[in-house]
Amino acid sequence: MSSPTPRRIVGALFVDFGDRDRPPRARYECIPCNYRSDIVTGPAAVAAFTATASDIHRTVCPSRQENHQ
Repeated sequence: MSSPTPRRIVGALFVDFGDRDRPPRARYECIPCNYRSDIVTGPAAVAAFTATASDIHRTVCPSRQENHQ
């Protein structure tokens, strides 16, 4: 059995699904460049945001562009 490949965390997506008194909300953080997105609220906005946040930030992240990741 081989050892697991080490992985490096580069981003975090935070999602609060809300409840009947509070709508869902989400935000994204990039650890290498310390980027923190605005908080997105509402079911449709959160769904769209979570589907694309990491990919969109990857195209503009200075730390990822320098390393060609």
